[in-house]
Amino acid sequence: MSKARSRHAATIEASLERFAEVCEDPVALVYDRLFEASPEMKVLFWRDSNGAIKGEMLSRVFAALLDFVGERKYADNMIASEIFVHEGYDVPRGTFSTFFGVLADSVKAALGDEWTQDLAEAWRELLAEIDAYIAAVPSYTASSGAAA
Repeated sequence: MSKARSRHAATIEASLERFAEVCEDPVALVYDRLFEASPEMKVLFWRDSNGAIKGEMLSRVFAALLDFVGERKYADNMIASEIFVHEGYDVPRGTFSTFFGVLADSVKAALGDEWTQDLAEAWRELLAEIDAYIAAVPSYTASSGAAA
């Protein structure tokens, strides 16, 4: 059963659409900012010589965000499963919060003067909801093979 759309769904959707229109290379902008905020993450992308992995990941993040603010048919489970997968690569779950914050900052930077107080409020509420969701995802213990 899907959940009600976020009251900011249309605002978030429009900001992501506009970001895609005005940002020449969203992958470079987002990941350059991520690596600046969390330099330890860069080494995890050693195989991504052409940016395809980062591009695929960002595409999946956009889709998950749109579902998260929308009908939420799969975003909750997708984020939780990605947390489990990434913990296997020793990526702390806090990095997910960092990543979503970096994405919001990247959208703000790309939109420039088009960034409004309504957008800031919508993204602030979305990030708070995502942070709460991430914190509530049970931790996975590899030794037991089960969620704790």
